[in-house]
Amino acid sequence: MSLKYGLLGFLSVQEMSGYDLEKSFSNSIGFFWSAKISQVYRDLHSMEKAGWVQSSEIVQTGKPNKRIFRVTDKGREELENWLINYDMKNDFEVRIGILMRMYFSANRPKEETITLLERFRMTCQKAMDTLSNVHNELEFKDIESYTEITLSYGQKYYNMQIEWCNETIEKLRNMN
Repeated sequence: MSLKYGLLGFLSVQEMSGYDLEKSFSNSIGFFWSAKISQVYRDLHSMEKAGWVQSSEIVQTGKPNKRIFRVTDKGREELENWLINYDMKNDFEVRIGILMRMYFSANRPKEETITLLERFRMTCQKAMDTLSNVHNELEFKDIESYTEITLSYGQKYYNMQIEWCNETIEKLRNMN
């Protein structure tokens, strides 16, 4: 999937600056799709060239001017086509770094592997804590039920990873 469709999705709800879009990504869907500010502006530029979005400059006193983006009819049509014509094969292209490390850790000291898993588990727990706060900071209340669906997925995903870490650590500790 392209970041462009996430940008179109946010812009279909309200007009925003590139900075606001990056903030919306990190405050709402950042647990499953991240966006760096440089990527946001790069894609907004190409989307504007393609006619998917338009922008206007807001003159500000005492700080830099702000460019606000809005989705066009062509952009709404592009978003609708993307939502309808979904190719699921990309969702099954999995790259999980911790599993690659585990696969090749047989010759490593067991305690180092356990420490790695404990750090990974702690990172998953922090992500879970972030998800529990996301609901309270929702910017788009009218799409709350769909947000609940994605948050539920994120919570189950991180819970599964935490359970896997616990099981794997126990197995490693019981190995001779």
